[in-house]
Amino acid sequence: MISMPTKKIVERCFLMNLDRRDDRLREWMQQLPQPWPFPDVERFAAIDGRKLSTPEQWRAGNGAWGCYRSHLLILEKCLLEGIDSYVVFEDDAGFVPDFVEHLEAYVRELPEDWGLAYLGGQHLYAAKHPPKKISDHIYRPYNVNRTHAFMVRGRATMKALYRHLNWNDWHLKHHIDHHLGRLTQRRYEALVQGKNVEKESIPVYTPDRWLVGQLPTKSNICGRKWTQTRFFNDAKNADHSDAPFFAVLGPHRSGTSCVAMVMHHLGVHMGNELGGYEATGGGEAIGLAQLCEKAMRFPAIDPKIPDGQLAKQLKAWIVARKAEAIRDRTVAGGKYPHLCRFASHLYEALGNSLRIIAVDRPIEASIRSLQDRSSRHPGQWFAAGDDACDKLQRSLLEHRETFIQQHPEVLVHRINFAKLTEDPETVINELIAFLGIEPTAEEIDSAIAHVNPQLRKFG
Repeated sequence: MISMPTKKIVERCFLMNLDRRDDRLREWMQQLPQPWPFPDVERFAAIDGRKLSTPEQWRAGNGAWGCYRSHLLILEKCLLEGIDSYVVFEDDAGFVPDFVEHLEAYVRELPEDWGLAYLGGQHLYAAKHPPKKISDHIYRPYNVNRTHAFMVRGRATMKALYRHLNWNDWHLKHHIDHHLGRLTQRRYEALVQGKNVEKESIPVYTPDRWLVGQLPTKSNICGRKWTQTRFFNDAKNADHSDAPFFAVLGPHRSGTSCVAMVMHHLGVHMGNELGGYEATGGGEAIGLAQLCEKAMRFPAIDPKIPDGQLAKQLKAWIVARKAEAIRDRTVAGGKYPHLCRFASHLYEALGNSLRIIAVDRPIEASIRSLQDRSSRHPGQWFAAGDDACDKLQRSLLEHRETFIQQHPEVLVHRINFAKLTEDPETVINELIAFLGIEPTAEEIDSAIAHVNPQLRKFG
């Protein structure tokens, strides 16, 4: 393990900054942690992609081209000048409180073979490929996105990086961080599979918690602007286990569609493409619906795939939605009747981040409504006989209630569908409190307006 002072862990410290962004330079220098643990900061005049014509094969935009060329030039500089190690920051890099103490803990535990050590970033595909814990503060990542703060060490590492960054096999529209992620990914997969690590691979590590995020400034690449320093999912929370997921649970025709659409109007991220039976919107993410139907085809009452596989599939879908919700500064939710049956699978996938919104309507009314829907659509995949409808509805409700009874630690918010249609404002305000969000007045009005008692007889 590394035990040297942080000032000696790298020889040089570079800050990438465009000539036209002297405002960023001033702001960045003003927010530096003290005492500064690295060598003196050297400003590197970043390549302004807006002033260049990009190569014909480049499809990722001029800003991304400038970012790529800037990082490559720093690497070339170090190779040409015999610099053995460096740390590079982009001028939107922002630091955690007590940065120096966290950095020292990270550096102390870095394995002797480290070549690329990220200080900030974003773990990609973490639900399926979680970072591997090496020690308390060190993880081996599967794929890291973003290049706003990282350290590089060793001539062999630099040469391998240089060859990789000049390699012709770039994926279409990939930025430099995507291309670096592929290099990291290959080594991770080889180690997991017990294969020999290829010569060109580089030992890459990340901290348990990111030390450097991105400041609330307008991006030179995508143009987005945020209101506070952004820290993306870190190794300890790669699957966003700190973020809640709100599962709307209830049998078919119990009011769950109405509640899901209310949540959608309030700004909850319910999925990227919503569908469902209801004419005014069922609030069902198409991807989640397809996942559920493949696991348990309507009107079946038990899944046909192994429990572990189902939990893993649900987790992958939900973690992706959590990431999108965090990006949009909201919370994630999901609705599909099958989730009543899959409550234990949800818990296996999410643990204490699972939140349940249980929508209550008399089971006999829900059964009759499903039977009526089926009779109006004979032959459709979502239609079934009266007995099958009865059996399915009772099974879904029983599994939901059994799970809630057996897991008192899981937070549950109940919504009486009849009360929702009678007094939507009160019920929706109670729901907002449970969700822990702050919707705008327009969003609240839109949610209330969605609850039309004349249309919402069946939910």
